[in-house]
Amino acid sequence: MKRRTPLAVGALLLSATTLFNSNVTAQAASTAAYCAQFCLYQHDEHNFYGGEWVMFRVNGTCQTIDGPMNNSASSMINSTGRTVRLYDSSNCTGAVGYTANPDSEDEDFSNNNFDNKASSLR
Repeated sequence: MKRRTPLAVGALLLSATTLFNSNVTAQAASTAAYCAQFCLYQHDEHNFYGGEWVMFRVNGTCQTIDGPMNNSASSMINSTGRTVRLYDSSNCTGAVGYTANPDSEDEDFSNNNFDNKASSLR
């Protein structure tokens, strides 16, 4: 019994390390509680923070939003102490289309004229 406890704790720590060291995409009904960094969500309106989602580690470099979330983000949670800027181009060029303040949430990008436009972030 004592040998299983350290093994289980080690597996849990390895899973957490993997989660926070990479971008994560998942399907879940309510993922808002899991966002530990900067998260983009596919749905807004009645499904706040629903559908596909992706979590980014904010590090000051330009990051491309790949896969199904490219030009599909409709809401966000910024759990970092940093400002995050979203761009509608894949290389963080041009005008900033959306600015997420530190430790903020936005349930609907439609009211900011940036729904389904995010292609990169910094």
